[in-house]
Amino acid sequence: MQLSNNSYSFRIQPQDVDFQYRTTMAAMTNILLTTAGYNADDNGFGIRDLNNIDCSWVLLRLAVEMDYFPKQYEKIQVETWVEKVDRANTTRNFLIRNEQDEIIGKASSNWAMMNINTRRAQDLILLNGIHKHATGVTLSMEKPIKLEVVEGNPVNVFKVKYSHIDINGHTNSTRYVEWISDCFSLDVYRQKRIKRFEINYVNEILFDEEISIFVNEIEKDDFRFEIRKEGKTACRARMVLTAAS
Repeated sequence: MQLSNNSYSFRIQPQDVDFQYRTTMAAMTNILLTTAGYNADDNGFGIRDLNNIDCSWVLLRLAVEMDYFPKQYEKIQVETWVEKVDRANTTRNFLIRNEQDEIIGKASSNWAMMNINTRRAQDLILLNGIHKHATGVTLSMEKPIKLEVVEGNPVNVFKVKYSHIDINGHTNSTRYVEWISDCFSLDVYRQKRIKRFEINYVNEILFDEEISIFVNEIEKDDFRFEIRKEGKTACRARMVLTAAS
């Protein structure tokens, strides 16, 4: 439900939470992407509008910082706006508030427009009207950065299935977050919570491709991840943990 020109309300559902009734990072990512979709639709450059020119949005980078993960049935408000629009990509920011209107999380994201037939990025100058929505309003958090290669042996190997694929014909963005989150045990989540999560999407993953997941702890509670498909980098990610409250 839309609250204002750029703020949307969500109630945390049972399927959004983990065994401790806290919203998962994958569910929070999905809420952010849903918010982005709602706002893009409202402003005339949503998926359906892009489909009219054989294009779609693809997420390039995302960084999320959470002070608190809402519990089951809590209501949150997510505010979003476009910070800037370049020729190759656009930056969209988010603020997450609880029912008391306190900020409990922030996020920043980068997007590109992809031709769904050629699978190539398109010049955003082709998207009439989007530039007038660039506010120039920044967010007081570190932007998503380019993450480094992760070495070592894979901690998980499997093939992409039907349920992983979205309307763009490739693996849904939130599936990567689920796979990365699954690298930790329940005991870890009993003791820790995610403070910051960021991800770089490098190459799309398609149906039936074999993927391998690599992880390194570079400092205490600061982890780096890499997902490779058939040996080629698909994404890199970072997860910073802190003591559970």
